[in-house]
Amino acid sequence: MSEYNKKTIDMYSLGGALEYIGHNDIDPETEKWEKLFNYVKNALPKDKKVKIIEFGSGCGQLSAMLQESGYDVTSTDVVDTFLEEQRRRGITQIKKYNFLLDDFDNVFGSKADLIISWRNPHLDMDDMRKLFDVVYDGLNDDGLFIINFQNSDVHPEADMLPNGTKYNYKILEDKQTKEKRFYAYFSKDDIEELRKNLFDIVEYHNEGGKEQKNWHVLTLRKASDIAKS
Repeated sequence: MSEYNKKTIDMYSLGGALEYIGHNDIDPETEKWEKLFNYVKNALPKDKKVKIIEFGSGCGQLSAMLQESGYDVTSTDVVDTFLEEQRRRGITQIKKYNFLLDDFDNVFGSKADLIISWRNPHLDMDDMRKLFDVVYDGLNDDGLFIINFQNSDVHPEADMLPNGTKYNYKILEDKQTKEKRFYAYFSKDDIEELRKNLFDIVEYHNEGGKEQKNWHVLTLRKASDIAKS
């Protein structure tokens, strides 16, 4: 785990999560979460007989919507305050899980049909490589992976880590948490490197911000073990 990711988790654990939850109570961004829910639902089989795991669920909005609609979904986070908020929302399957440190099989017991990693911008390139490996191994054959990345094209001012990650480590004045947080930015070439031999692209688009380019959004399908090798 990168030092920046650890600092961000510590920030949330020491009060940032409470600020984040309070902001979401005031401004729940319902339209954005409904848009994401519909995006996920459209990627899934219609019979709902799938196992879904969301990595880094935060307040649990998406998992709660999927559960309410009849899907078998497990929400996760590494911050206890967020896990408590997920329970408050009525989510019944919750796991404390850090994919960088914890064993997937020990935590979940079986593979998933869909894994989601949404709005988790605190992972550098090395952490992302680990995420992709964990998701690949944690999915059933032909399983799906839905993920978004912040777009490096929108952040020409970003600094560069030795491992090639473009990033800022700063306070965002338009956000509710006034502590420094790490934000990593990725190009389409970075995404190609991460998914190569592991996943095929089912759907790709950009969204967010005035120009609708702030985020790369992808639905990926697990490639065969033959392709991985």
